[in-house]
Amino acid sequence: MKISSPIGDFKIIQTIKNRDELLILGSWQNLVKAFDSSRTFLVNRNDSLFGIYVCKQECAEFMNKIIQDIDYHEWEDFKIEKPIYQNQFQA
Repeated sequence: MKISSPIGDFKIIQTIKNRDELLILGSWQNLVKAFDSSRTFLVNRNDSLFGIYVCKQECAEFMNKIIQDIDYHEWEDFKIEKPIYQNQFQA
């Protein structure tokens, strides 16, 4: 899952080896804003890509922080052209 937020741009990947462990990828600057720098490691030097392993609970807390930091005042002109549920069936 790719996430762009005021905190930074991240990519979250579920690891194959351990389903309860997630890998969050991003720049050094963005990752250390949210996590301890001692846990952050280099993934790709050419792309300046860093990563951190987290459990699902820690990832949920991270996502909650991102959601709380959304500036909803930027949504003044936000309009939904067509409801997304229009063609869905409900049980």
